[in-house]
Amino acid sequence: MSIHGIVVAGGTSSRFGRNKLVEVVDGRPLREHSIQAAANACDQVVVVGFETADAPANVHVIREEPAGSGPFSAVAAGVSELDPDQDDLIIVLAGDLRNPAGAIPHLIAALEASSADVAVIVDSHHHRQPLCACYRAQALVTLVAATDPVDRPAMQLLDGLHIVEVPDDGGWSRDVDTPEDLDR
Repeated sequence: MSIHGIVVAGGTSSRFGRNKLVEVVDGRPLREHSIQAAANACDQVVVVGFETADAPANVHVIREEPAGSGPFSAVAAGVSELDPDQDDLIIVLAGDLRNPAGAIPHLIAALEASSADVAVIVDSHHHRQPLCACYRAQALVTLVAATDPVDRPAMQLLDGLHIVEVPDDGGWSRDVDTPEDLDR
């Protein structure tokens, strides 16, 4: 079994007002937190979005088609680039997460201990975070193959899947949507 990663890092940052993924958070660009977390945990990582400097050797950067067609489309592009075996796992992370690394072992453990299709972080407001999750490759490949991914929201990545929820005990799903979020 291999563990693959997809980092969704191509949004427009419309609420932020400029490209939030290059904002420096804890000494490095925001997107590098998710990219490095995935690179450390996964055999192969696809970043779907804009080019990134100094990407680790196991990281490949692509764009979804059409560019800017949403997070579901970005995940579908990542899945097609990875070409995983059916028993592999796929970590999916948003590029605007501040501290996702600690979530990954919890997600993998929860999925391996269950028969679920996906282990997903549930934040303090009880919202599932499909872009901070670990999917069984077979389930995610089947879902994206059966769906037109263009302009679909990230929550639809969970449609029809058996889910195990993982509480966000470490603030792993904290993201940056506005400039004010940089200060929290």
